[in-house]
Amino acid sequence: MLLQSERGSWRGGLRHRSHCSSPKIASPDSVTPVVRSISSTSSETESGSDDESFSVVTREGAKKEVACDSKVVYEFGGPVGVTALMFGFPILMSYMFICLALHQGRLPNPLELEFWQHGIPAITPTARATAIYLMFTLFQYITAATLPGIKVLGLPVPSLGGKQLEYLCNGVATWYFDLVLVAVLHNTGVFPITAVVDEIGPIMSVAMIWAIIVTIATYIVGCVSGRTHRMSGSVPYDIFMGAVLNPRIGNVDLKMWSEIRIPWKILFFISLSAAVKDHEINVARRYEAGLSPEIWSLFGGLIRMNAIQTSAPLLFMLLAHCLYVNACMKGEECIPTTWDIFYEKWGYMLIFWNLAGVPFSYCYSTLYLLNRSVANDPVEHTRFFMTVLFVILLAAYYVWDTANSQKNRFRMQQRGRDHIHCKEKYGADFDSTAD
Repeated sequence: MLLQSERGSWRGGLRHRSHCSSPKIASPDSVTPVVRSISSTSSETESGSDDESFSVVTREGAKKEVACDSKVVYEFGGPVGVTALMFGFPILMSYMFICLALHQGRLPNPLELEFWQHGIPAITPTARATAIYLMFTLFQYITAATLPGIKVLGLPVPSLGGKQLEYLCNGVATWYFDLVLVAVLHNTGVFPITAVVDEIGPIMSVAMIWAIIVTIATYIVGCVSGRTHRMSGSVPYDIFMGAVLNPRIGNVDLKMWSEIRIPWKILFFISLSAAVKDHEINVARRYEAGLSPEIWSLFGGLIRMNAIQTSAPLLFMLLAHCLYVNACMKGEECIPTTWDIFYEKWGYMLIFWNLAGVPFSYCYSTLYLLNRSVANDPVEHTRFFMTVLFVILLAAYYVWDTANSQKNRFRMQQRGRDHIHCKEKYGADFDSTAD
């Protein structure tokens, strides 16, 4: 999850050392020194010494990084807490979806047997739902592995001797390829996009089951292959937090792929599916009322199409999710240096929430709006109110996206200045040391 990188390191946990097992932690002496700039708040910088504002990480610094990377800290309540979360998340998501699908968002007593008897059929996996989810996942892997994109290096990984892994960032190419393909499949009738929201409950269940399978398989493969990292000695805790740091199949980093390609694209396509469904429902109602559909004439009459009948609130959600997934794709090269990729292991926490939790819980507002429309009780606001909301959304997005772009460019420029300064200070041998 993108927001997971904001948690910071080792916060609020109990250090657990006696059962720490990290067979892949590199020897501190084998870690290559890496150039870093030290904080602008340091005493040397405050004293005005430009020379001291740059530093090369020494062997002692490398030892500290290795020691820091090998520590195990219990978070989320330790083994008991994470066990409760692993069982609780699927139940909670199922409960919330049934509330939306069958009770218009009301929260009935989950302890009543009748609630689950009526609700479980709405989330029971089907062959079609299984095919939709797994084929989408496979397709996202294929495009991630094959389409062109820029290659960037991540942060030096202490457990790999300071090695920087390479990441193929082709999110933009895959994103626009997806949009074109979805448009073709929908308009040719091969796969109407409305099928996503029609099967949303079963697809959610398939996603949760698949996420659990991937979690267990990753843990087993990591243990059998000896690629475990920063293990606590507690099986449930290590399943939750993960056993493998940098899982890869071919040239695809599974952790970054699952964080970017799966959740946000599914979320967008759920909103797109709901918007198209709402349009079709409203057009059908106009026909039933004896009204001819409103026609838009575009490009001097070259293109004639039915006017969009999707409600403004659903269009608002579609635009919000479109802007976010577009930002994720075009800014993918910023992700390899985030906390999730550098430090977090690929376990239940990241796998379940990226493959199932994020897309099928962040869509609640979209599903609520669609369900109200299906019940012929749509959520409506004045044109002025919706205009204000759209303006606020676009303005907030501009500030957020521009600020993040400037921040990343500043970091790139700073690293470039660090490189030039240190090369001048430490001589020609610097390049071979930094590489």
